[in-house]
Amino acid sequence: MGENYVIGVDGGTESLRAGVFDSKGTPLAIAAASYPTSFPQPSWAEQNPSDWWQALGSAVRQAVQESLIDPSSISALCVDTTCCSVVALDDDGQPLRPALLWMDMRSAPQAARIAACKDPALCVNGGGAGPVSAEWMVPKALWLKENEEEIYNSATYICEYQDYINYHLTGHMCASVNNVSVRWHYDTERGWPESMLETLGLEALLKKWPRQILPLGAVVSGTDCFCGSAFGLA
Repeated sequence: MGENYVIGVDGGTESLRAGVFDSKGTPLAIAAASYPTSFPQPSWAEQNPSDWWQALGSAVRQAVQESLIDPSSISALCVDTTCCSVVALDDDGQPLRPALLWMDMRSAPQAARIAACKDPALCVNGGGAGPVSAEWMVPKALWLKENEEEIYNSATYICEYQDYINYHLTGHMCASVNNVSVRWHYDTERGWPESMLETLGLEALLKKWPRQILPLGAVVSGTDCFCGSAFGLA
């Protein structure tokens, strides 16, 4: 039986990196692909999710080719990305607008109103004293509802960069407990912040969020997708 290899992917603010590693964790090759950020107004920052997907394919192809391994020997791929870079997707997982990048601060007024609602879910914010960061999911989703209501209502999914990539790799819409536990105000014992969303008029957001929350290290899907057309490695 031959050696198995794994791919590690890091989707960052300016570029995506992909590395090929052997079973001992030794890096065999690392490649990167960049993507642009647009700044439509001061404190706004947006990216096109399709640029993430193209960067993923480019970086993975290059890393695998430079590692000289057989793609069929890849046993797993693990993805991490920036958080919270929020995307609104249609039923096919296609973006309805550019993503609101984690550093986009347009939702600061919404974040202040969320902090003032005094919901128990805000215990993660200084024991309820705040502040709530405009970086997080709920302020960004509230901004979408209040400023781009047609897009908000049309969205089948409102999720993050990582969720978008996993969905297009596997067809599974899921989220990591690592992301949702603080920045989405999710609690592993209490569940979703339903009363807070109701107070904010965001009840519909619950149906747009991924319903499956995976623990750290959980497998999203098999690697059948990996050697397909997305990477050109079949």
